[in-house]
Amino acid sequence: MRTNKSLLVVDDDENNRDILSRRLEKEGYTVATASDGQEALNMLRVEQFDLVLLDVMMPKMDGYEVLLRIKADSNSLNTPVVMISAVKEKDSIISCLQLGASDYLLKPYNMSIVKSRIWRCLGTWQGVHNERNWQNNMQNSNVLIVEDDEFNRDLMQKRIKQSGYKTSCAKDGKEALEVLEKQKFDLMLLDLMMPGIDGIEVLKRMKADQKYPKIPVIMVSALDDSERIATCMEHGATDYITKPFNAVLLRTRIESVLKEKHLEDSKQDQRQRLEELALQGEQARNDKK
Repeated sequence: MRTNKSLLVVDDDENNRDILSRRLEKEGYTVATASDGQEALNMLRVEQFDLVLLDVMMPKMDGYEVLLRIKADSNSLNTPVVMISAVKEKDSIISCLQLGASDYLLKPYNMSIVKSRIWRCLGTWQGVHNERNWQNNMQNSNVLIVEDDEFNRDLMQKRIKQSGYKTSCAKDGKEALEVLEKQKFDLMLLDLMMPGIDGIEVLKRMKADQKYPKIPVIMVSALDDSERIATCMEHGATDYITKPFNAVLLRTRIESVLKEKHLEDSKQDQRQRLEELALQGEQARNDKK
């Protein structure tokens, strides 16, 4: 199904570039490609894109320089940029985020993650315009951390609190499900490997039972296993992060998911208001009869 979104894929590796562009075209996007940084900048001067996927390591002009120039140009300043990096270059992503990148993808690609992060960036940038309103909502966001290792749990809670969020904790899957029945949350960080009820089972129960709130779930695992990640996505996970986590990447992932939720909540509130207005109008017409 064709969308109205256009993407620019920038990668010096022809095989990677072609594979990613073909997969995105199958998702309905209009995709253009560039083989190096200068070609990408030339294209951005004459064509507007909804999002740029930019490889970090390229000859002549690397992704850092391209990103700096994109953000320095008033015509492309607000175009979201998703950085692409090999796993061994993961630390370089932190610098890119600090330079203005919206998100990141690691090679080899997991298409469920690719689609999720692209959609989230497009939705966030187009739907959340009031930054002050978003900041207020962020301060009220409540995050549930589910982790069986006490040290890991405490450290993650400390980092998330430093970013301005409220937090609660559960030491295992059973406690997490009990807490969910008593309290509302905007996001859950769910450890994959836990004794008793593991993360995937918690996820399955949440998505299958109407009594549990429909909140976004970020899986947390020391295993960067594509099959397990795909399984989590199939059962309704929103995204994932791997341990040991980096504070900058953790903050970016949480902020991205919460902005998406804030956007969806705003749309839902708007739909509800329209339905109420329509009902009031119908009642008014009936009263006149």
